[in-house]
Amino acid sequence: MEHRKRIIPVVLLIVVLLGAYYVYTTYWVAGANANTASGFIEGEEIAIAAEVGGRIEAITVDEGARVTAGQELVRLERSLLDAQIAQAQAAVETAQAQLAQVKAGARPEEIRQAEAALVQAIAARDGAQRAWENARAARANPQELDARLAAAEAQVKTAKFQLDSARANANAARVRVDAIGGVEQTRVEGKVIVEQWAAAEAAAQTAQAAYEGAVKGWQILLDMRKNPLTLDAQVDAAKAQFDASAAAVSVAQARLDALRAGATKEQVAIAEAAVKQAQAALGVLQAQTNKMTLKSPVSGIVTRRAAQPGEIATPNAMLLGITNLETVKLTIYVPETRIGQIKIGDEIPVKVDAFPDKTFIGKVIFIASQAEFTPRNVQTKAERVNTVFAVRVQIPNPNMELKPGMPADAMLK
Repeated sequence: MEHRKRIIPVVLLIVVLLGAYYVYTTYWVAGANANTASGFIEGEEIAIAAEVGGRIEAITVDEGARVTAGQELVRLERSLLDAQIAQAQAAVETAQAQLAQVKAGARPEEIRQAEAALVQAIAARDGAQRAWENARAARANPQELDARLAAAEAQVKTAKFQLDSARANANAARVRVDAIGGVEQTRVEGKVIVEQWAAAEAAAQTAQAAYEGAVKGWQILLDMRKNPLTLDAQVDAAKAQFDASAAAVSVAQARLDALRAGATKEQVAIAEAAVKQAQAALGVLQAQTNKMTLKSPVSGIVTRRAAQPGEIATPNAMLLGITNLETVKLTIYVPETRIGQIKIGDEIPVKVDAFPDKTFIGKVIFIASQAEFTPRNVQTKAERVNTVFAVRVQIPNPNMELKPGMPADAMLK
């Protein structure tokens, strides 16, 4: 009986102590922690990947290295791209030169050549016409064939003499041109000599065409005498030669007219389009050169390195991971009873164990729209005080003092 009396006070003491502990933990400690919400510092990782494929020439940072925004991280090999750019640049220069040539029009030398070609074509046409007419006359009156043949032979000799004279004049004029420094000189008297040479050269070409036409006419008559049965075929061949010569005159005249008139609007537009197309192709390659060097978009820490120099970088494959530390985040869980006191944009003081004497100021950027139960199987009304809402706080970190994984406490109002 006495033993039982001794136990009762001990039990009562234990009950009192347990009750005091419950009151302390439920009201005192809870009240002390009601204005504090804890979490861990989080950093946003950014994947560094190449937009174009290529062999990795260099990676300038290792894991754990601190980088700043704009710092070079990865460099891809670009020798092939440089060669393509040089080729595209040459294409641009060629297109620009062609555009300038189109706008400038024909050079005087080109016009002189076209004029000479026209004169030569006319002479060839006239010779072909005479040969055709002789062939028709011989077919119509075969007994006069010998007389026509003799006349044609004499015409050949005359044309040959005129050709030799014209060629000698042209050669002499060319010697005078060379003596004054060539066709590119700009003196007035020199230009006169160049013009004289051009005229002599045109006369020589005309004489050449006349001679060739006389030879063809004489040859047709000669063939007709050797084989009278082919008169019709010879006339037809002479007619075809005349038609071809007449067509050549039309072509030469059209080319001369085009040179004298200069480029049309359509030709200028085509040349300008060619320049733009070449410039666009060059621009595409130049834009790719900027993608051969990867730079950090933010200041932070290298948290992952997934490649080595010499490897092939494939487009969009991560090469490095950079954790942004200029701005970090802290996710806290606020009880239901306090969530109504917090709104987006509120500033909240944050403290970390690593800097006990320093307070960081964060800003609320997110409040969950749905509550979470802690633990999730709580059903009683008395325990719903444990229902919490996730709140995300953004904290400026210009000196990068806060690191991912650090425990932090947010001071609620």
